[in-house]
Amino acid sequence: MLEQNMANELENNFGRNLLGLVTHLIKNAKKVPGPVLQGALAVEDFSWAKLDNAGKLARLREIAELTEAPSDVHRHFEAYPHKFSKACYARYLTALKLYKESLGG
Repeated sequence: MLEQNMANELENNFGRNLLGLVTHLIKNAKKVPGPVLQGALAVEDFSWAKLDNAGKLARLREIAELTEAPSDVHRHFEAYPHKFSKACYARYLTALKLYKESLGG
């Protein structure tokens, strides 16, 4: 039960941070890669939670590839002048890493 609660918390934390990342990109008129937007929409409409772990991990790897260094998303946040936005991106990367590890990735 404790492991399941931890897994849910890691998933929820990743989802919140993914939504924040996508919101930032939209507000700053940056193109959101399709799989990243689809992932955020799946979190928002609760369909992400219905995926099996293998499906989650596959989608997570695709999202990671499009948001971690050396992606356009990474370059955007590295060049962004506000510390708050950089801190949000750092939290997203941490949530992504922890969630991916929890799924065996």
